[in-house]
Amino acid sequence: MADGVNLKTFSLPRKYLPGTDLMSKLLLADQDVINIVVSAVIGKRSTEWIDFTRSDVAYESINCSNDLPRILIEIQNKADMNFYQQLIDYSRSVSRQHKASKLPIVVAIVINSTTRYLLETEIPGSRIPFAKQLSSIGWASSCLFFNAETIAPYLNETPLNPLLVLVHCLIEQETSLINFTQCNDPTLICLYTKMKNILGSHIHDNENSIHALKSVCAQSKSECYKAKAAFENQDQPVGVRIETAVNILSNVIAYVDGIAQKRRLENPLSDFEFAEQQVDKNGHIPWKAQFQQWKILGRFEQYKSYKSAQSAYHRAMKKQKQKQKQTEQQQRTPVVASSSPSPSGARQSSF
Repeated sequence: MADGVNLKTFSLPRKYLPGTDLMSKLLLADQDVINIVVSAVIGKRSTEWIDFTRSDVAYESINCSNDLPRILIEIQNKADMNFYQQLIDYSRSVSRQHKASKLPIVVAIVINSTTRYLLETEIPGSRIPFAKQLSSIGWASSCLFFNAETIAPYLNETPLNPLLVLVHCLIEQETSLINFTQCNDPTLICLYTKMKNILGSHIHDNENSIHALKSVCAQSKSECYKAKAAFENQDQPVGVRIETAVNILSNVIAYVDGIAQKRRLENPLSDFEFAEQQVDKNGHIPWKAQFQQWKILGRFEQYKSYKSAQSAYHRAMKKQKQKQKQTEQQQRTPVVASSSPSPSGARQSSF
């Protein structure tokens, strides 16, 4: 599936990592990924499945006469008893609204920490060895809980369970496939291929930027060697040597400045992405405190004050969110499994 796709050399932008809100929703709406989840949680069924919610991810059988429970998926950064209560409320809400004959199956995937109190709700009987089963009497058919600790003992098995790989991918949030010990696993390759395809032109632009950077570095290095050779040329007077070297270096500086200006014009959000990487421990961008230092680094040259840059940033982010919303709406188009045999399928509608 990864033929022709250079997965070994590309990196996901940090805002599109697996496990983050948008990428998780887009990835979990993919038919192959739906099949992975349904096959592991319910078993291989001939019926097709879809994602039927707007916010959280949830699967239901397309065949309404097929008496199968819905599958609700929640991905959480840190899990505590408040999160557990949210699972209960969400599951009950889905059951009431859809008048389901069977309570949903809840799948909870936790990226980082889990409180001891939540872990104490575990009960025996999980049908998936790398998941804990949490108490769900009266609100869910079962509640399957995954985190780094539950999957760790099973990561050296061969072959790896596809659902295990999916959970591992979401938890680790790696920018690149090669960062995984299991980088040759077919499911992991499939997931990164899908994420690359989802991002499409964004990744293409990123690869073009990398190519341009390599070209600038090579050209600048070559010119610096010329300047060094001119300065060390003992056949010329010292004054001539210095003048020649300075002229070459001045041309290098002008060349780099020209490329930098061109890239800024082509990618006006680059300064904003830089600012997002400077967030403090409270998650805030330190516009007022750091703006002048950023100016010294060549950032935000078109802005006179931090206030104007900050306002422009918020306008740009508003437009970006609108585009992301459009992307999510496109991804909610009904998805049906191909005619080739598959364990299960799924679709999307609103909740």
